[in-house]
This record gives sequence, C-alpha cells and structure tokens, in this order.
Amino acid sequence: MSSQQEMLTKGDWIVHVHYGVGQIKGKDKKEFDGEKQTFFRVKTFNGVYWLPLSNSDADHIRPIASKNQIKRALRLIRKVPKKLPKDYKKRGKEISVVLRDVALYPKVRMIRDLYARKRTKKLNFSEGDALEKMKKSFIDEWSLVDDQDRDVLEGKLRQALHTSLEKRKDQNGKEV
Repeated sequence: MSSQQEMLTKGDWIVHVHYGVGQIKGKDKKEFDGEKQTFFRVKTFNGVYWLPLSNSDADHIRPIASKNQIKRALRLIRKVPKKLPKDYKKRGKEISVVLRDVALYPKVRMIRDLYARKRTKKLNFSEGDALEKMKKSFIDEWSLVDDQDRDVLEGKLRQALHTSLEKRKDQNGKEV
C-alpha cells in the first residue's frame, strides 16, 4: 500500500484520474483473480468504484484540492492561454497526457488553452469531449471545496476563461 493510501480513511474526499471526485465510504473485501483483496468503496457523483488498497492505483488518485489550490488554479485559468499545436495529432497527444495525469494544474491549464482554441477554431469531437470532462471534474471538486452551487461556479469559471481571452488581445482589441 502506498503511503498516500495508508492515510486514507472513511469520509475522505479524493480525485481519481478516470472517475473524478469521490468520497471513501468504507472498505470491502472482494475476490479478484481468485484472491480475497481489500478495497476502498468510493462513491462518486455518478456511481461507486472500488480502489485497491495495494499501491497499484496510487498514481491515479490524489486528495481533494485545498481552497488555496483552487485559488491558484483560477489564477492559472485567468492567465494568457497558450497556443496548442496546429497538428491535431500533436494536440491529441498533449491532451491525452493531461487526461492521464491526476494533477490539478495541468488540467486547468488545458481547460484554459482548449477554451481559447474553441473561441477561434473548431474543436474536434475528442477535444470538445476532453474539455467538457475536465471542466466538469474541476467544477465538481471546486463545489466541494468551497461549498457553492455548481451553476454559480460554472459562471465564475466562464468569467475566468473570458478574462484569459481578454489578456490575449492587444490594445486595439485584436487577437495577439
């Protein structure tokens, strides 16, 4: 078991790279590959999954962000967006790397950069899907951290994204 997973207890909120935000509801023993193993039962907004107590999934989870980490994430979103590669394959690889990383800051940077691209160019289906998935996960986490309504936070996120686009314009109001 990883040291991070050793510290997890019932009631803790975590973020899983694939399942998003969830709360540990307890431990269950299940048979897996012919052996009894112990798992954390994690309840998400969309269902339940079982997280092995072994360290096999340690790179896929992190504790829920703090209020300061959310504030830093919003500052990152408000910064000037970076241009993504023109080639869709290169863009896809960058997006894929971020989606496989459980870290918060690469995801919010990608939200910002994909949103900016969406405003000037069309996103393909997988890019649009990735953007919506990352936005949903960020809003889910933010709503728990700040105990605010999702609709209010979606508006605040839109405003932060709009701010990033404004910073990209020169004094004449043209895209830089």
